[in-house]
Amino acid sequence: MNATLKENLRAARSDVLAARKCENINDPIDNHVIDYIAMVFSKLFIKLHIIPNVVTMLSMVSGVAGGVLLALNRSLGLDVLGAVLVILSAVFDASDGQVARLTKHYSQLGRMLDGMSDATVYFSLYLACVIRLWNRSLLSNSGLWHGLLIALGVGIYALYVIQCQLPDYFKNLHMYMIDNSKGNELSRSKDILAARRAAPKGSFARFSGLCYYAYTRAQERRALKTQKLLDAVELKGKTDALCDAFYAESRKLVRLTNLLTFNLRTIVLLICMLLHWELVGLLFVVVVLEPIRLILLGRYERLAERLLPMVGKN
Repeated sequence: MNATLKENLRAARSDVLAARKCENINDPIDNHVIDYIAMVFSKLFIKLHIIPNVVTMLSMVSGVAGGVLLALNRSLGLDVLGAVLVILSAVFDASDGQVARLTKHYSQLGRMLDGMSDATVYFSLYLACVIRLWNRSLLSNSGLWHGLLIALGVGIYALYVIQCQLPDYFKNLHMYMIDNSKGNELSRSKDILAARRAAPKGSFARFSGLCYYAYTRAQERRALKTQKLLDAVELKGKTDALCDAFYAESRKLVRLTNLLTFNLRTIVLLICMLLHWELVGLLFVVVVLEPIRLILLGRYERLAERLLPMVGKN
């Protein structure tokens, strides 16, 4: 390997690390593949003065376009193109965060758009699975089968929403507790509500604040013991002993959060559609991902319960 190539690789790694929230919370595929590809686009976006919210919209458009092609199910070539567009959506999804952190262009709207983009992309993918099953099944003329497919699709998407709330929340909790100031986005619903009330009536800030409040409140309601811990920390402050105890357990749990985010879910879903195993792709959400969510939630809640007596003690 010549000196120039080594120098370029070191520079690329330096750029990726500079744009990363926290070194130990990312999925290995993101760490070693997606982030580096995304950085190529991020540098271009920054050079062209394209703001992160626009990159987020590109991610949504690319993912939805991929979902549409997969729903059409016209040929293997179009299916593969659809899968590529979905993967490109993941690259842009990583890129918007990189651009935001490198340019210090953060906003509540950006955080909301990011969540909306993911939800829209997955809606298109799960809908594509239902449409493909609808059109190809031997029971395609059965009203009962159509009803069951619709119910399955709605149920799977509802589970997806629940499953993706927790990884986002617990990753930000992890960064908050270890005092990582680079990209921590942990928000409390009471603070969001107070900021919304201070915004002018009828303003977009008031509307976006309501949406963000609803999202954050839904996260908090699923982790009530964690809320007690955060309330105590806000009142009495964090100590090194508390943060060290939290980190010792959370650094292992955070690996579980990655199983519920984009990569595993999407890889399985795309492979299943390319192999015409759409029902397997849908049931994977119930059989594999939902138990992981319940385990993750239970272990973080027990961790919060154990650490609560430590708050305020040196």
